[in-house]
Amino acid sequence: DEIGHYDFEDGPRGLRYAVTKVPRCLDCPTPERAQKVRTLYTLWLGGFPEDGGRKIDSSQGILGNKPFEFYAGVQQVIKGWDLAILDMREGEARRLVVPPDLGYGEKGAGGRIPGNSKLYFEVELVEVGEKLQLTDQQVQWLKDNPV
Repeated sequence: DEIGHYDFEDGPRGLRYAVTKVPRCLDCPTPERAQKVRTLYTLWLGGFPEDGGRKIDSSQGILGNKPFEFYAGVQQVIKGWDLAILDMREGEARRLVVPPDLGYGEKGAGGRIPGNSKLYFEVELVEVGEKLQLTDQQVQWLKDNPV
């Protein structure tokens, strides 16, 4: 399907994505679970900007970029992000269409994102960082809590 002039592909569990910037190398790293990543993002509701979407949040602003850091695949972000980031390579950017069950679900978030909202993101995986040294308990948690 074409959304916002990009051809979107079907990802896991209803996630849709379009690659908007290819990684600078084919062997650039892909993050593993519990590995730190740095990202840039913008979130819209109601579609992407060219479709009339409304910007809700961004790590990029008039005073410059403030990369968002988190550990991939350990539920620090919405499930749609974990699924997408674990499939991306450093330097790659994508547009994501995240269904409500991979986003904020029925509850919404922060009074700004209503329940059952489809989320529209532009996200760039800027850097794949260090991997945590996991304890046996943390390794077991990863096994018990798949992405």
